[in-house]
Amino acid sequence: MRVEIPSVPTKNTSVTLIRNWPITLFSIGLFPILVSLGFWQLERAEYKETIREEIDARLSLQPVRPDANLVLRRFTPVSLSGQYTGEYFLLDNRTRSGRAGYEVLQIFISADQRWLINRGWIPLSMNRDVLPKVFYPKNPIKIIGFLYPVAKKTSNNLSAQEKNRRIQLLDKNLVKELDLYDASWVIRLSADSNSALVTDWNFIKNSAERHRAYSVQWFCMAIALVILWVFAATNFGRLYGYK
Repeated sequence: MRVEIPSVPTKNTSVTLIRNWPITLFSIGLFPILVSLGFWQLERAEYKETIREEIDARLSLQPVRPDANLVLRRFTPVSLSGQYTGEYFLLDNRTRSGRAGYEVLQIFISADQRWLINRGWIPLSMNRDVLPKVFYPKNPIKIIGFLYPVAKKTSNNLSAQEKNRRIQLLDKNLVKELDLYDASWVIRLSADSNSALVTDWNFIKNSAERHRAYSVQWFCMAIALVILWVFAATNFGRLYGYK
């Protein structure tokens, strides 16, 4: 005896893949942006690694005296013998270990060459209206440091003739008035140099490791977006028998 078994329609017969097109279109537009940002951060990390290698390579060289025969490059170690003048400026809004203060920029004369020296950091006075006293050697000394470029930006600094005062930015307009040997550079003192204050120079704002961490965050956001799209805008669950 033959028994006829009625056919049962499968669950997938009338189920479409996409059930929410606004979320789908939003995800399609956002996903490549997140991935691009992740790769961009990786490129920034590689660039920062290159800068770090350049810094390490140059700072490991023996200090030289900057003169007309030397090609001046950033982070080139230099050595000068001479004497400080009483001309200095306090570069404002500089912090060390979370504490506010100034960086001391002072004129140093070596063999009739005037150089601007960044001696390092000093803390802010208890009263901001009272500038801290700057002490320096009065006798001839030898200093060592490295070349650092002067910002090409301009600020509202007053005339450079108003010395021993607070400034907001070391810019090209200010240094041009100081009659320096080379107004493109300031010399940052090394930590072990005579007359150095607190240095702890921050050469790179964000390290390569931080950029890599940012890239991981962007890639994780891209993955999370795909997961959200699958559950919120598709019928994958129904197509494969999940509720």
